[in-house]
Amino acid sequence: MKRLADLVKQWWQAHRPKRADEMLAVTFDEHEIQVRVLTGLGPEWNQSLQWSNIRRVCWKDGGLSFSDLVYISRKEPDSVVVIPTEARGGSEFFGALCDRGFFPEHVWRQALGSTDGSMRCWPPATHS
Repeated sequence: MKRLADLVKQWWQAHRPKRADEMLAVTFDEHEIQVRVLTGLGPEWNQSLQWSNIRRVCWKDGGLSFSDLVYISRKEPDSVVVIPTEARGGSEFFGALCDRGFFPEHVWRQALGSTDGSMRCWPPATHS
């Protein structure tokens, strides 16, 4: 019976979906944010940006089944970095975004309290 249990455990470990914290890691210092692939994702997920290059931050609620995502719009080049909050270091990174004023308290409180798949951004979009 133990042998069968070991075989089932081995099969499960080989076939279960990987969690975000097993696939990606987010690190940062006073100047730069880095997202690095740990396993299972393509090299395009390896990204870095300077804190000073952040134009806008959006939080996309993943509901109850998926990781919430942080979208960071860069000033230059005009592109977006996507970071799952459940990536290794994701919670600390989101805290640092808020502490640095990129996502004010009234906005992150709304974002963290939602489970409806909505998106919250700061600053708000301007319509011209």
